[in-house]
Amino acid sequence: METNHDHSKNKLDAHQVAPKTFVLKAYTKKELRLLYDIPETTFRRWLKQIPETANTGYKNWLDVNQVEAVLKHRGVPGVRIFK
Repeated sequence: METNHDHSKNKLDAHQVAPKTFVLKAYTKKELRLLYDIPETTFRRWLKQIPETANTGYKNWLDVNQVEAVLKHRGVPGVRIFK
């Protein structure tokens, strides 16, 4: 009976990164911008183009509905969609 099992299939190598899942919740504008990894000026331009984000109740926060509107227009951060 062989007891030497290769359990390395389930482990990530030191240089691999586990995939992240996006959590739909309220984010600060900075948090969401950093998830998209884009400059602040680009993110502000994006927000101006999305009617739901034009009037944020709080200066630096986007509520769940506003975050969902950004996702509908720009996709999930870190996921590339090719057309």
